[in-house]
Amino acid sequence: MNRRHKHSLSHFLGLAIGLFAIWVLLSGKFEIKFLLIGLLSSLVVSFICLPFLMIKNPKTGKSFFVFGINYLKLIPYCIWVIKEIFKSTIDVSREILKIHTDYEPRIVYFSMPFENPMANVVLANSIILTPGTITLDVMEGGIFEVHAINEGAACDMLSGSMAKKVASVFGETCEFRPLPELEIVNIPKEVC
Repeated sequence: MNRRHKHSLSHFLGLAIGLFAIWVLLSGKFEIKFLLIGLLSSLVVSFICLPFLMIKNPKTGKSFFVFGINYLKLIPYCIWVIKEIFKSTIDVSREILKIHTDYEPRIVYFSMPFENPMANVVLANSIILTPGTITLDVMEGGIFEVHAINEGAACDMLSGSMAKKVASVFGETCEFRPLPELEIVNIPKEVC
């Protein structure tokens, strides 16, 4: 059995077991007849849905399972994001309540080339969830364009802490690099 089929089988079994566990929890039926129906349903749904849950990296051609992340690292990451959301909410509220504030919104760019496309999705959505920042675009090559409400939010983005934590969840090396605006202008058209 080659490596690709081995991973497909493990993804299939993991999905089927997860669906079966959800079915058992939601149905509350523990009779053999119902358990067999639930198991059969989970296997059929897993067989049908597995191809749709595989995402291919267009650059490398490597496929990734959507739920193929380190769940032990995901839980601390979610707690950290929630904490960041609360901190940012307080900062943005303080900024809004100031009477004479000169807002200095900025657009910042950074490069974080993830191999797994789902890591781009998680990072982009984590940025959007954090008040004061919005992901405007994720360009090819992992270049993120982010709008920050003020210099503090921009500095937080350019520190790379969120990108490093996402890389850890997906088991990837962190190649975070802030980009000056001038460097973005010179990106070849085929990259954008």
